[in-house]
Amino acid sequence: FRKDGIYVISLYSFNAQSKRLFEKEMEAFSKTNSKKLIIDLRGNPGGYLDIAVDIAGWFLPEGSVVVSEDFGKNIEDNVYRSGRTKQIDKDISVVILVDAGSASASEIVAGALKENDRATLIGEQTFGKGSVQEVVKMDKGTLLKITVAKWLTPNGVSISEKGLTPDYVVELKTKDSTDKKDLIMEKGVELLNK
Repeated sequence: FRKDGIYVISLYSFNAQSKRLFEKEMEAFSKTNSKKLIIDLRGNPGGYLDIAVDIAGWFLPEGSVVVSEDFGKNIEDNVYRSGRTKQIDKDISVVILVDAGSASASEIVAGALKENDRATLIGEQTFGKGSVQEVVKMDKGTLLKITVAKWLTPNGVSISEKGLTPDYVVELKTKDSTDKKDLIMEKGVELLNK
């Protein structure tokens, strides 16, 4: 919790522990009475789809589309919807920080909140890991990964084609990294404090 009243949650992956840890952070956030939240998904390579859908559900009305699996022309899409019956207040301003290391499940959450007008994305173009893969066991202990579908945002945009473009793109320069400035975080703070 920052001195300026902004609560920051950094999520490094969408693993089996993430749901419980995110819930704990959201409970702590609610006790602050803050109306400003930053979710930092920079460098988050993704993880479990069900965790991403659950986390998106904190911010989206029950039944809202979070992501779809597009299997191609002759197979019906799988649509994943938020299932939470209770969400955080709509008057809470949410900023999501992303970068080129934000991929897969982090792109699903960021895309769902952006396209449902629930969060503002700040940072760099995301990685673009929007494919659904299955593993097939082969002979002699080898595995083959096959892409069977692609992830689509609620508006039908393919995540794998180019990733997500933030609402506010922050260009990072080599000089800035040596100055230890976090320009993406600074832009998020600036936006929430306006």
